Amino acid sequence: MAFTAYISTKDGDSLTVRNRANGEAVGSLVNGTEVNVISEPVFAGSRAWVQIGANRWVANEFITVIRGARVVANRTSENINGLRVYTARLIDATGRVIKTVRGVSGRANKQTPSHVQASQAPLPFGVYKFDFPGIVEFKDGEFGGVWSSMTPTFKTGRTELGVHYDPSALKQNSDSGTAGCFATPTTQERNIMTNFIRSHQPVYFVVYEA
Repeated sequence: MAFTAYISTKDGDSLTVRNRANGEAVGSLVNGTEVNVISEPVFAGSRAWVQIGANRWVANEFITVIRGARVVANRTSENINGLRVYTARLIDATGRVIKTVRGVSGRANKQTPSHVQASQAPLPFGVYKFDFPGIVEFKDGEFGGVWSSMTPTFKTGRTELGVHYDPSALKQNSDSGTAGCFATPTTQERNIMTNFIRSHQPVYFVVYEA
């Protein structure tokens, strides 16, 4: 009965992982982390728990199952001109990965995700919903001609977030990076992302760091 789910906390905080249902803390997972649930819910300490690995349990109320197309971006240790690189999987409604593209977020000298508005830091880890699934608008300037807005499902001070193209990511200039949105660094990856959003109409965008 194993299935894929995503850590989804109300305040965007990391979630404690325990060694058994309602047991001792053995670590934590950042908001948005993709996990493989391998058990039915087990009730202990007045809440339900699910197993996500050997001696690894999390509270069931803080996971979200996404059915349908989605974009799942994992931040890696690689960088482009000081910008941390994200690997974004474009997943269709059957759970198949259609394409994989790179992404960047925030300015090169501000690469710690933040909940502070106008911080120009990368967008916080977590689960987001596209405001208009399937719609890619034209937006000139730093947005590279494409824009798909999205809203966090968790509490945060950040607003006006979206997916677009960053024409300056590979140029290493003062505009390199984004003000906090998620952006593809090349026109080819921009087109792949745009075509996926238009054709598969994903509702959710997930970003995390494993």
